[in-house]
Amino acid sequence: MDNVRGIVNEILDQRGWRGPVLERMAVEIWPEVAGENIARNAIAQRFKNGVLYVRVRSPQWTHELHFLEARLVTRLNGRLRQQIVQKIRCSITTPQGMLQKNLKPDWEDPSFPKAPPLPKQIKAVENDEAAKYAREIVSKIQDPEMRAVMERLIATTTRANEAKKEDSSK
Repeated sequence: MDNVRGIVNEILDQRGWRGPVLERMAVEIWPEVAGENIARNAIAQRFKNGVLYVRVRSPQWTHELHFLEARLVTRLNGRLRQQIVQKIRCSITTPQGMLQKNLKPDWEDPSFPKAPPLPKQIKAVENDEAAKYAREIVSKIQDPEMRAVMERLIATTTRANEAKKEDSSK
């Protein structure tokens, strides 16, 4: 397993992907780290500048996550093995046409998914150039689960970088 870790770390460092991969992983592992109850009521959406942005079902969940923030940040950083997550910022969508001050204390976001997806099983990535590139890089990893995770992360990061390049060229 140390050889796999070395190969993966070398690839991430050579390509400059370590930061983007860890940021994406923070979002991906949120349901596991937060636990089933929190994951059903709070969805990690994105990560930027040390902040994990989470959408919650109701104001009560905003308060709950505020109290659990230090514990969740510690768990996330422990799983990532780096102090990348500094803060969790929660948001809630106010119903259209309503002011938040006019809502009852126990209101919920009407657009929040009824049962947000819990951690998904690892699926094969799409069969595009990024996926082929990722498969080539991870081909030496023997553990199938680790290989699938790294393949998905590398392909996703490659696609994101390509999209950024396309956006900046416009």
